[in-house]
Amino acid sequence: MSSQPPYGYGQGQGGYQGGGGYGAPPQGAAPGKTKVMNLDYNVAALLAWLPLCCINIIFSIIWIASEPKENRFLRAHALQSLILAIIFIVLSVLLSIFFVGSMFAMGGGAAGAAAGGLGLLLRIGVWGLYLILSIIGMVKGYQGQPWKLPIIGDIADKNA
Repeated sequence: MSSQPPYGYGQGQGGYQGGGGYGAPPQGAAPGKTKVMNLDYNVAALLAWLPLCCINIIFSIIWIASEPKENRFLRAHALQSLILAIIFIVLSVLLSIFFVGSMFAMGGGAAGAAAGGLGLLLRIGVWGLYLILSIIGMVKGYQGQPWKLPIIGDIADKNA
């Protein structure tokens, strides 16, 4: 019989001998705690991306306002999430206005129904893209990895 604990416990992976029941922090996670709620930076980055009842907007604003400039990891994730949420909201409102207006302008017949259906498909596509980007941001943030969206990431890097 081996003296090793079963299932890799005690080998730097957490567990009952590795320093806690939930295992070690994720690989590459930024060490430290936030100033406001004393959360790990990776958990705070996850909350900045969470697209649930404007939680991402609230936490992004909190992290941008309270974290020092030296914490570029969390500030960059929060700023990207905030910019993406604002773009999503603006795009959703514009699509709603455009397609509701086009439905009334076309008289509500078959052409109006087609415009409404096209508007619905576009809004579902925008929602889907936003959800996918938010999930990727949550995963990258929790893993402690920096992540840059193509255009938004450059803006966030300059201002983080």
